[in-house]
Amino acid sequence: MRRLLRFSWRHPGLTLAALVVAGLLTMNGAIRLLGGGPHLLSPRFVPDKLAALAAYGRHLPRHFFGSCGRHRDRQLARAAKQHGVPVALVRSVAHVESRGASHSVSHAGAMGVMQLMPGTARQLGVADPFDAAANIDGGVRYLAWLWRRYDGDVHRVVAAYNAGPGRIPKRGGYAMPHETRRYVARVLDPSVCRALGRAPAKAPR
Repeated sequence: MRRLLRFSWRHPGLTLAALVVAGLLTMNGAIRLLGGGPHLLSPRFVPDKLAALAAYGRHLPRHFFGSCGRHRDRQLARAAKQHGVPVALVRSVAHVESRGASHSVSHAGAMGVMQLMPGTARQLGVADPFDAAANIDGGVRYLAWLWRRYDGDVHRVVAAYNAGPGRIPKRGGYAMPHETRRYVARVLDPSVCRALGRAPAKAPR
């Protein structure tokens, strides 16, 4: 122990770097256990990952190993009807985002069924993003806001849900990141387009 303390005193830079690496490994390992996706060792999105872990820590005492609400499909349908968003779209977004898993955390720190980023959850007033009902209500409210913003242009709505409204203009042409193009295609598959009463259309590039 004394040797370790002497080394830390003589090499503060190396000690700090070791602590940062150990913290990242611990944080990413914890997120992976919670159901996060691949590439969690990336140093990107660290503040959002930390915020997700903090939110999960606050949530844990209430739902330790719990399902955090069953009847997920019923919750999605109820929120869609309440906020005026097509049920088929809400269900598809929830499936693509998390497969309906209330404890899911992405590599970027997005949380819960609708994969709300920490900042978005705060703006929507979602106090517990890992509570399925609260997460779904917040995510569908966000979809409803996007639906109004883009006048029901479903491709822009879905693209903005993934990439952010700042990158998707209300009208005119726009460039979509490759990841967002794939996301739009997955959410708006032919069955969803049929349920929306619209012919499948090629998403703008």
